[in-house]
Amino acid sequence: MTGASSSRSSRRRILTVGDVPLAESGPNGPQSVASIFEALGEVAVAPASSPIDAIVLAMNHESESADLVRAAESIRRLDPTVQIIAIVHEPPVPDIQTHVDFQIGRPVTPQTLNDLIEGRMAPGQSSPAAPVIEQPTTVEQNVAPTPEFEATPTQGEGGFGDTDLVEALLYAPGNLRERAVHIIEQQTGAKDMRLLEREGNGSVPIRFAGRTFGHLASSLNQEDMKPWANWLARWLALEDAQATLRQMAYRDELTGAWNRRYLNHFLSESIEESRRKRRQLTVMVFDIDDFKTFNDQFGHDAGDIILRETIRLLGSVIRNGDRVCRIGGDEFAVVFADLEAPRTSGSTHPDSVEKIARRFQAQIARMRFPRLGLQAPGTLSISGGLASYPWDASEPAGLLRIADQRALESKRRGKNFLTIGPGASFSNDDDSPPPSPTGPPR
Repeated sequence: MTGASSSRSSRRRILTVGDVPLAESGPNGPQSVASIFEALGEVAVAPASSPIDAIVLAMNHESESADLVRAAESIRRLDPTVQIIAIVHEPPVPDIQTHVDFQIGRPVTPQTLNDLIEGRMAPGQSSPAAPVIEQPTTVEQNVAPTPEFEATPTQGEGGFGDTDLVEALLYAPGNLRERAVHIIEQQTGAKDMRLLEREGNGSVPIRFAGRTFGHLASSLNQEDMKPWANWLARWLALEDAQATLRQMAYRDELTGAWNRRYLNHFLSESIEESRRKRRQLTVMVFDIDDFKTFNDQFGHDAGDIILRETIRLLGSVIRNGDRVCRIGGDEFAVVFADLEAPRTSGSTHPDSVEKIARRFQAQIARMRFPRLGLQAPGTLSISGGLASYPWDASEPAGLLRIADQRALESKRRGKNFLTIGPGASFSNDDDSPPPSPTGPPR
């Protein structure tokens, strides 16, 4: 057991942010990153086979507690499974109590961090040099509240500063540009500061690292605006980088489909919207029949081509509001959440989910892969299961579980089969009544 535990510890990925006081280090020690933004980037791009296990944040002064809380909340939003360890002078610090997993005193060794993550250090147990305080598990710890921001300063409040831009970047990216303009106005006294997409009369380019993010214009002369355009360019470059990281955090790198993290988030929101609008929602879980055979016969490069082409084809069949997610090797989940009604009076109703699923099933069977030497149609097939809200379940885990069970039933019945529950054959805009919630799956 000791050898296995030591092996797991050597593979753990721990990030330390900024100047974290470690008493010792080594080639297998924690990875140091310069800022919370770099840490978020590492979490976003970490493969499922090598995730970030923990992030260590150091608090040097009590006044830094608010910054540490913001950093912890950002990590939670990106990946709630990452453990957060705070290094403080004298634990516990009440202000951060519900936002981190552990508070630990100084000095700290990599072995202490591994013991914490492995659970070899009991709650409340202290090493001789580093007292550890385990934080209580609370709802607030796992789901940090989203702060609400005013779009403009309210009467009597102070002006905006860089801290407000950081908060907007983390919690409300859509407010970043407006806030930045307010900061420039309050610092320069100009009241007509504006951002332009194209060059205008008297404007200056907002440019950084070879990219132009727009143009800054006002009644000020160009020389006075240039320093502010340079300042703004760096914030907009950071905004763009953050947007890229969000996409990377939610996208499957191989196929471009959404990933499991996105599925959990999107499905929860879609069920809530369906509940408010009293509309049904359907989830399909499917995989490619005998996919391992293709990998074994033609190699993993061929398997990758098949996966990408499957997602491309599915994207051409589903509707704008639907989402396709890769949740395993050749396993996918599709959330049929398009709630749009017909756009014009008298137009045809949207296809039922069953029709869309069967159309996709038929087109998969006709796919050809000349590059792989697979010339005959009908080479590929899928087996899947469909579950619908509110007939089958009213929460994400229940819908996915039932859809997965029906996919397994399809496998038992043979290849190229769909097991469909009540609701999937009913269109949102159909005038006929929906199938009975108690009806058996077909």
